[in-house]
Amino acid sequence: MYEGIITGSDDDTVSGILVANEPSVDAIRLAIRTGKNCIICREHPFYLYGEYLSVGLKDAMAGDLVLKAKRQLIQDHHLLIIRLATLWDTARPKWFSNALARELGWQPEPENPGDQWATAFCNIPKNTLLELATFSSTRLESNTLRMVGDPNQPITRVAVIHGFAYPTLVLSNVLRDPRVDCIITGNTPEVDHCTTYIRDAITAGRGISLVQVGYEESDYPGAVALTGWLKGMLPGMPIEAKPSSHELCWLA
Repeated sequence: MYEGIITGSDDDTVSGILVANEPSVDAIRLAIRTGKNCIICREHPFYLYGEYLSVGLKDAMAGDLVLKAKRQLIQDHHLLIIRLATLWDTARPKWFSNALARELGWQPEPENPGDQWATAFCNIPKNTLLELATFSSTRLESNTLRMVGDPNQPITRVAVIHGFAYPTLVLSNVLRDPRVDCIITGNTPEVDHCTTYIRDAITAGRGISLVQVGYEESDYPGAVALTGWLKGMLPGMPIEAKPSSHELCWLA
């Protein structure tokens, strides 16, 4: 099972909910410590992504000691873990990107009916790429920020994409809006030439840039927004978002 109920069953009684994008052992221990028996997450607790990208991985990790210990911890405390990634994004494709934009102090444009892209477009006060990157790093407490482009480039319109801007098709779709100066995202995998695509667009004469704020940092505002939504839907239920860990950093 890649989405939906990963552990537990739909007959389980929920006593509290922890929203944690990454259902790590730390998240599991926090849920146990705070008396919450349900974790709602975006990532898979057993390191599986989806049917296509996980081919062979499940069998290869069958005897893995880390995975075995994690499964045992979940079973011992009868935890219900629900993964909502593609399912949530299909129903509310811009939720996490809009939350990231608002965390940065920007107002996303109204959504167009039928638009299934995750991108949130925002017009922002004029500043340079370097100023924008510095502000984003400070606001999100991101120690892993990277950027591609001219540091002095003026920025007035941004495209915000939570998580991975993946694959290049996502970036090319954004560039169909000629007014976009900068793409703000969590990460872009370099193996499929996403950053090269942006560099080539710049070389071809497009005034564009890319800021990568970090995967976890880009998704965390969405988890906080989801927590607020759940509290409105389930009044009286103990619900909280796992604090962002900010574990990764650059050595410089």
